[in-house]
Amino acid sequence: MNRRLALIAVIFASFFLASLARAEGPVMIVDDPAVLAALDARGFDFAGIFDVDGKADLKTLYDKAPAYHQIVETIAGDVTALRAEMKAGGRSLYEVTEGNVGRIIDMRWLKTDAARFRLVGVVNRLDRRDFAEIRGDGGCGEVRFIYRLAYSFKKNGKVLASRLPFNFNAIYSVAPDADGGCVGVAGRWTPQLDETVDIGWLIGGPLEKAGLSFKQLELNAQVVRFPSGQETEFGGQAAYLMRIFGIDGETVSEKPLENTPDLARLSDDAALKAKLADYISANVAAVD
Repeated sequence: MNRRLALIAVIFASFFLASLARAEGPVMIVDDPAVLAALDARGFDFAGIFDVDGKADLKTLYDKAPAYHQIVETIAGDVTALRAEMKAGGRSLYEVTEGNVGRIIDMRWLKTDAARFRLVGVVNRLDRRDFAEIRGDGGCGEVRFIYRLAYSFKKNGKVLASRLPFNFNAIYSVAPDADGGCVGVAGRWTPQLDETVDIGWLIGGPLEKAGLSFKQLELNAQVVRFPSGQETEFGGQAAYLMRIFGIDGETVSEKPLENTPDLARLSDDAALKAKLADYISANVAAVD
């Protein structure tokens, strides 16, 4: 009798644990360093966005990928303009300094063989399906690959390595199921009881390249930093540069930021400006 009760208890416990495992739901973010390193080495590296094989350092990318070269020059123009604006306001900025002064990104980091962009996260954005429907795209959201600027070099016999707060976000649209729905897509992000979220499961499932199409490359980078000794009321202050780039082979286009008014267009179009004002007035409660 005791053995029978024990068997029933084991069966019940197994059923209960299985239910808990199923309740964990889909994978929303991949941030395990070992898995990310494996993905980086299996065709999901930053250089692959620009169809550059082999070495992934930024000097190679700058020299061999016209699209990356153009993106770097665009960023350099933004940084130069920001630097001039801040200098005109009495704030000089320096790339290399030990003083208690403002610092600005050294653009040489983006074209040196001592640096590369490393994969630091993969994010499941199935929820972005709503935005695709608004645009009439009919996809199943997005998958986002986040790359962060990292460097490593030797100096005086020592290896100096770290990361910088300079990130690119590669956005891929996800193709729908054969019937146009997203049930299958969502299911591929949910591991079964005998499955592990490893490199094989990812590239054979939710990250299968046949179901992904490149959409755009987003930049979110800290380009200016004022130390706390200079900005005592804020404990330091930083300025970030945000941009969105479309890439088609060697051609780069600039896209508008989402949820950001196009001030130049609104200034030139009184009717559009009035339409925006009317919409905000009619939806104040929802906006707030």
